[in-house]
Amino acid sequence: MKEISRLPRLLARSVLLPILLLALATAAMAPSEPLLHPSGFNLFSKQQDVQLGQQNAAQVKKQMPVLPDSSPVVQYVQQVGRKLVATMPQRSYPYNFHVVQEKDINAFALPGGPIFVNLGTIQAADNEAQLAGVMAHEMSHVYLRHSTNMATKQMPAEILAGLVGNSTLGKLAQLGVGAFFLKYSRNDEAQADANGARIMYNAGYNPVAMANFFKKLEQQGGASAPQFLSDHPNPGNRVAAVSKEIASFPARPFQQNTPQFQQAKQQSMGIKAYTAQEIQARMKKQGGL
Repeated sequence: MKEISRLPRLLARSVLLPILLLALATAAMAPSEPLLHPSGFNLFSKQQDVQLGQQNAAQVKKQMPVLPDSSPVVQYVQQVGRKLVATMPQRSYPYNFHVVQEKDINAFALPGGPIFVNLGTIQAADNEAQLAGVMAHEMSHVYLRHSTNMATKQMPAEILAGLVGNSTLGKLAQLGVGAFFLKYSRNDEAQADANGARIMYNAGYNPVAMANFFKKLEQQGGASAPQFLSDHPNPGNRVAAVSKEIASFPARPFQQNTPQFQQAKQQSMGIKAYTAQEIQARMKKQGGL
C-alpha cells in the first residue's frame, strides 16, 4: 500500500522536474546586454555616493510623505525593483525603492541607490513595463553617477579644497537633495534612457514602453506638464532613440503587464496623495531640505 501511495508523487516529480530544468535553462539562455559605463570626472568614491544617498534619503523620509514599507503598493514597487536589480552587475549599488504620497507624476534617485516613485507615477502608468521603465531610468542615474558628477562640477571652491572628506559630505548632505542631486542635463537624460533600456531588456520588459510613457507625459504639455519633465529635460525624440538603441539586441519575449500591477494601481487610487505645493509648505514648516 505504501508503494502505491508513493506512485502519484513519483509521477509528479518525473513530470515537474524536466519542466523546472527547462525553465531554468531558458532563463540562463535569455540574451542580455552590457550596461553603459559611468563617465566624467568625479571626486566622490562609490562608497561616498552611498553615504550621501543614505543621508539625504533620511531627510526625504522626515520631510516628505513617504509610505511605509508595509504598504502593499510599496511592496509591489519593491518587487518590480528586485526584478530590475537582479539584472545589475555584481557589486552594484544597494538599490532600495520607496513611494511618495505625491499627486505629481515624478520620480527621483539619490546617489548610491535610494529611488523614490510618486503615487502619481503609478497611477499614470498604463502597465508594469512603463512603471519599470521609470524605475530603470532612475536606477541608471545612480549607476552612471550623474548626481555626484554634477555635484563635482558645481561644488564651491572651499568644498573642492576639502577633497570631499567626511566633513564635506556632511556639508553636502545639509545642502539637501535639490542643491545638486536632481539637476540633470539632456546628455544625462539620454544616457539614462539608453542604460535604462538595457536594464529593462535584461529584465524582460520592452524598452520602448519607457519611451512611450515619457511621450505620454510630453503630450500633456502646457501648464499641466508633469514635474518629471522639469526635473528630467527631454533629450530629443525618445521613442526613436530607444528604438535605435535596441535595434541590434537579439529578439526575446517581453512581459508587458501583470495582475499585480493592476491591483497596485487600484490600491494607489485609494491612498491620500498631496500636491507639490502642499508638500513644499510642509517642508518649509519643518525647515526644508
